[in-house]
Amino acid sequence: MDKLRILCLHGYRQNEQTFRERTGALRKLLKSTADFVFISAPHVIPEEENLKRPPEQRERGWWFSRPERSYNALDETDISTGYEESLELVVHVIINKGPFDGILGFSQGAAFLSLLCQLQQDNSKLFGSGGFKFAIFVSGFQSLVKPHKSHYKAAISLPSFHMIGTGDQVIPVLSSETLSQHFTSSVIYLHHGGHYIPASTELREQMKLFLSQFT
Repeated sequence: MDKLRILCLHGYRQNEQTFRERTGALRKLLKSTADFVFISAPHVIPEEENLKRPPEQRERGWWFSRPERSYNALDETDISTGYEESLELVVHVIINKGPFDGILGFSQGAAFLSLLCQLQQDNSKLFGSGGFKFAIFVSGFQSLVKPHKSHYKAAISLPSFHMIGTGDQVIPVLSSETLSQHFTSSVIYLHHGGHYIPASTELREQMKLFLSQFT
């Protein structure tokens, strides 16, 4: 049986290298089921200490919500600096390095993924012939950028799996639950942890069950 290919979108202040490390336990749980592909967001966080690091170690983001090029998930704002460039990057990756069966997003990457789901539903040709079949959200939330609100008006039919930590101190549980309600075919996995990617035998079994419909 061929493994599923899953594209992974990291959170704010991460990059493909750090996100690969932080998904190690999950990847081990699903090593017989899926291969994970990681990419870095195009925007480096413009802080002095960050800019001193080697390029591959610099913290990045998918867009900024403030004029000084920083980001907060709770900002209700018109600002989404860099969003279009990030969308162009992901479209390019999916068309040229795909196909991918699914996409996994963490934190800001999960908010970005929720927008990609609606964009694909509205335009099936957006990613060429390589559209994705499912989405996995970890500490997800609905983007509060005002231009993004239109993406949440219609229900999303794409199958989705939502990992929500009841101890998450960064993204409120209610925000993650609200996001899941936009999907008509969603599976919710609650864990007692915080703002990270969980790993347990129970999660493995639930994820394998979810992923089995795409193999």
